[in-house]
Amino acid sequence: MAYLRSTALAFLVLIGLCSVPSWGADETATMPTNYEMVQAPTAYVLMHGGYDLVTQMYENGGLFLRADVGFKNFFMFGFSANGTNMIGQGTIQIQTPKLFFKFKILDQSTAPFALAVAWDDRGYGTFSNNRFYPGTQKGFYTVMSREYPDLGFLQTHLGFNLVEFDNFDASQDLGAFLGTSFAVAKPLVFNIEADKIFSSQWAFNANFVFNVENPLRVGLDLVDINNPNLFARILRIQYTGFF
Repeated sequence: MAYLRSTALAFLVLIGLCSVPSWGADETATMPTNYEMVQAPTAYVLMHGGYDLVTQMYENGGLFLRADVGFKNFFMFGFSANGTNMIGQGTIQIQTPKLFFKFKILDQSTAPFALAVAWDDRGYGTFSNNRFYPGTQKGFYTVMSREYPDLGFLQTHLGFNLVEFDNFDASQDLGAFLGTSFAVAKPLVFNIEADKIFSSQWAFNANFVFNVENPLRVGLDLVDINNPNLFARILRIQYTGFF
């Protein structure tokens, strides 16, 4: 299993490094809208009037649903629904829907990088003591992102988050994340990230998202690659559109 994880990750990195320069700068999006990598966010938001619906299927028959809406190219909001044992056996457990708000306060068109602040209470799995497990919510966070037009579709991201204010525990509630997004071709985007860096359960994650046919995207998240006991594969289905 460890060999397969290492091989898969090396394959993703190799493809990305070999392929990014071939996507010309003239094909780079003028306003990036990829608002997340794998489980860590970016500083970007959906465009004005844009919306998306994301379905993620995870272990134990879990189903994680999210909906987001973009407004004025600097604000987006959304909500989520989550349930375990939705598929297969066992008692279905549905958690209370959670909310998400994000403001992009700097844009790379007028600043050296994009910068956003947000509150995201959405997570997946079981919910107890104000946190989800294994997909812990980000809580309050700030993140900056930069795109490199001369290298085609290549972005870097860095952020910090605070999961819980009450009963604060630095080993669990304070985190940092960083990562990169790159494309092999227009329909195929890869993300690699290090998440929960300051916490006791840091994670190395990767994924790919493939645009099957506008506006449908499918992908596969590889979560906790560095931890054999928690390593998981999560199927992602995303529908995007405009009002």
